[in-house]
Amino acid sequence: MVDRLPAQLDTFPRSFKKIDIFPAISYAPETNLTLGVIGYYYFDLAKRSTATRLSNAEFLAAYTLANQVVAELRWDVFSDDNAWRYRGEAFFNRYPDRNYGLGNKANILIAEIENDIADTLNYLRFDSDRIRFAPVVLKRAGKNLYIGLQGDLESLYRLRTIPKEFQVIQDDADALWVSPIKGTRVGLGLNMLYDSRNNIINPLSGTYIEFSNFFYQPFLGSDFTFSSFRLEGRQYLRVAKNHTLAMRGIANFRFSEDPIPLRGLSRVGGRNFMRGYFQGTYQDNHLLAFELEYRLPFWNEHLNAPWWKLWKRLGLVGFVGGSQVFHEPQDFQFNQFNLAAGGGLRILFNQASRLNIRIDYGVGLSKDSNGPSKRQTGLYFFLAEAF
Repeated sequence: MVDRLPAQLDTFPRSFKKIDIFPAISYAPETNLTLGVIGYYYFDLAKRSTATRLSNAEFLAAYTLANQVVAELRWDVFSDDNAWRYRGEAFFNRYPDRNYGLGNKANILIAEIENDIADTLNYLRFDSDRIRFAPVVLKRAGKNLYIGLQGDLESLYRLRTIPKEFQVIQDDADALWVSPIKGTRVGLGLNMLYDSRNNIINPLSGTYIEFSNFFYQPFLGSDFTFSSFRLEGRQYLRVAKNHTLAMRGIANFRFSEDPIPLRGLSRVGGRNFMRGYFQGTYQDNHLLAFELEYRLPFWNEHLNAPWWKLWKRLGLVGFVGGSQVFHEPQDFQFNQFNLAAGGGLRILFNQASRLNIRIDYGVGLSKDSNGPSKRQTGLYFFLAEAF
């Protein structure tokens, strides 16, 4: 948000270290009241090169009054002179989830029955324990270009359906049971990354292109056999002073002769992708998606009024996106994108790193995404931008 700040985080003093922590308080019907902390830790591994980028780690720890637990860690670490880059995530979740079945419609109907009263939903609620460890090791192969290896281990266990009694009332309900939920997947693959963003956490300009693939095989300890290929491109354009137009496109392809596990599918929704839809509302083997976001800060460095000390840290964003999942490549249709749109508030939390508190409200524009003639909405409170 602050134009007079250095464009690169690599201009920080050497041996820089800082941690930003913020309380995580939210409420949702599935989780009850959630209490926890979210934060960012910045550190500098430069020894001799002033061009070494600042490393960071993002963490979340939360507990709900429904006895659910979330512990997540994501990192992006640069060695001296950016010769090596280490990325990845690790987490443990004991949290409610939803199974919308396969497909681009989310039109399965389920009646949850309690005390002879039926509540009709277009998903089946379930709970589970889930652990994941997904490291990426990259070697610099050119200016802003990295190539390396990556791994993915995820195990989902202690699976249980939340409603004690339910009835599927849609003819194509078999889609609920096609993809296995419980089990372990283990895969290895390649990762290629081009990253010229001027700021890892909150870019004003630059390009980000990532290609990754995984091969999940039994000899690695995987319960499932399939392959995945993913291409993501982002472009950040500074259209005015401190104003940024952020654009993202994603293509996911999964191939297997057997059903792919639920968590291994191409999935739509969540706090960082297609805001407004619950993660997994639309899910299948393949996915194509795009997102646009305009970021407008209120910064005015020439205004020194006392009341401006608060307002100068605020900003607004507007976003729109579209996504489509499909089972076979030939099933893709240009008129079948599910759209979402919304806006949000940004609060500059750390002026040096440009870290924002993000408060977004998204609307899934597909009218049946939350059941017949109902639209989904989502309110998101988090640190850092969605992309």
